[in-house]
This record gives sequence, structure tokens and C-alpha cells, in this order.
Amino acid sequence: MGSVPLEKLGSFCKALRNSELRTAALLGCPMKVRKSRHFFQLEVFVCSHIETETPPEARISCKLIFKCPRFYPRDTPVVHIRSKCNFPDHLVAAIFAEFERIRHLYPWSQHILPMVTSALYMIEWEDQKPKRAITVGKSNITPT
Repeated sequence: MGSVPLEKLGSFCKALRNSELRTAALLGCPMKVRKSRHFFQLEVFVCSHIETETPPEARISCKLIFKCPRFYPRDTPVVHIRSKCNFPDHLVAAIFAEFERIRHLYPWSQHILPMVTSALYMIEWEDQKPKRAITVGKSNITPT
């Protein structure tokens, strides 16, 4: 079995990467892409969206920074969480644990989209905690 030429691998990875970026844009999260010869970097602003009346400074938000090697998605990205606002420390650990699970669950696959959607879900879940506690307190239901 012959090896895949480097040019074909590069164009295949680029097509997958572009497809994933177009799909990620549909989530409505502002993104910024920086490219260089050896990697590309994607910054995704993730914010809780549930309560539109909530002022932006009161929402949980962060910037996910993906530093992707040249042959991403074959090679996994390095991920950082920056520009945190109202972001509890335990959420950072939970998000990174989920990212590690995704890396092992989908080796040699696209990682950005499942990581962004997981982070969105976890941030919105965290943002709803106080509201769920108030609702549970009013209805005399004890949480399990």
C-alpha cells in the first residue's frame, strides 16, 4: 500500500478544515482566523445566549483559541481558553476534560466543531444554574 502524496494530504485536510469552519460559522459565534505556513489559529467567542435581557457583561463568556497544525484534522489542535468573563474555575476544568474526551473519541477527525458545541452547551448549562435553583425552590421539588 503506497503512501498518500503530501500535496493530496494537504488539500484533503484544507477541504475538511474549510468545511468545518463554514459549519462552525452557522453556530453564530464570532470567529477570527489567522493563517501561517505551518498552522492556522482560530479564535471563537463563546457566550451564553439563553437570556437576551441579560446584559453582555453579566453573561458567561470566553474566547476559545485553537492552534491547529498544518495537517489538521489529522493532527489535533492545541486549545486555550482566554478572555474569560464570569467564568467559574470549575468550568475551565470541565471543558478541558470534555475536550480530552472528544480527542480520544474522534481520533484523526474534526475537533473544532464538537469542542465549540460542547463548550456552548456547558456554558449555557452553567448560566442556567441559578435560574434552575430558583425554579426548583419555588416549586417545592427537591433536586436529585
